[in-house]
Amino acid sequence: PGLNLNALGLFPSGAPGMGPSMANVSPPGAHGGCSYGQGQPESETVHLFIPALAVGAIIGKQGQHIKQLSHFAGASIKIAPAEGMDAKQRMVIIVGPPEAQFKAQCRIFGKLKEENFFGPKEEVKLEAHIKVPSFAAGRVIGKGGKTVNELQNLTCAEVVVPRDQTPDENDQVIVKISGHFFACQVGQGNHRCTRQQFSRCVNISL
Repeated sequence: PGLNLNALGLFPSGAPGMGPSMANVSPPGAHGGCSYGQGQPESETVHLFIPALAVGAIIGKQGQHIKQLSHFAGASIKIAPAEGMDAKQRMVIIVGPPEAQFKAQCRIFGKLKEENFFGPKEEVKLEAHIKVPSFAAGRVIGKGGKTVNELQNLTCAEVVVPRDQTPDENDQVIVKISGHFFACQVGQGNHRCTRQQFSRCVNISL
């Protein structure tokens, strides 16, 4: 508890506010929360959507910024091609364990604020997509939408689990989480717990 993000260099000194106080925040798994068992934490993929105009700032001159960010976070970070000439958003593909996700996303949110892609008094709010097993989607939604509504009230994020999705080849569906950095992280953390609970159930049944 009490990890100082500024000491870690997650945000540039004097960067405008990013929502709640940055002074005492711990990344996922630092004290309690989801446990990934023994050994290395499970790697996951998060799709983070940024303004198309911000791509250059994230990549940096000759790709230096995105390389440094990837090295710092310990995650693979790539920017997907634009979907059409007039695309207003670009998808950043981040692959790594929860702590790497926390670091990478934190730096991206901070960079967008630093480069003035959001106003001085405006919070950086982005959309993140994560995947959960299709059979877990009902649990995420809850009876009559109770669980997802509670999650939205808890995190101040918008959480959407489209009901008409066709599961992918791994029988997974997308959960969309929109909000400021901390809201997105808490929302992602809750869904990590959901995935882990179902994983344990499967292991027990086997």
